[in-house]
Amino acid sequence: MRKGFTLSFFNGFGSLMRSLGVALMKFGPIYVLIFIAYGDKFLPSPLKQWSYNTRTTINSVLIGSVNLEGLRNTKYNNKRADQIVDEYMNKK
Repeated sequence: MRKGFTLSFFNGFGSLMRSLGVALMKFGPIYVLIFIAYGDKFLPSPLKQWSYNTRTTINSVLIGSVNLEGLRNTKYNNKRADQIVDEYMNKK
């Protein structure tokens, strides 16, 4: 009888751990996004700083990876028209 009690206790514990794991897998990404986006507004001091540092690091990596020179569309820019406008504005 003692052996059956022990096994049922461990089976119940395994079921609990499995349900906690499933809940963490479902809602974990949402918690991470909330931590990064708004954590520095409501969390206590050490977590507040981690959230702010994480967000600023992600922002700097994303902004640094954008090549601004590649985004300029020089093919369709009318340089002659820009020159005429500049000359006209400088005459006034």
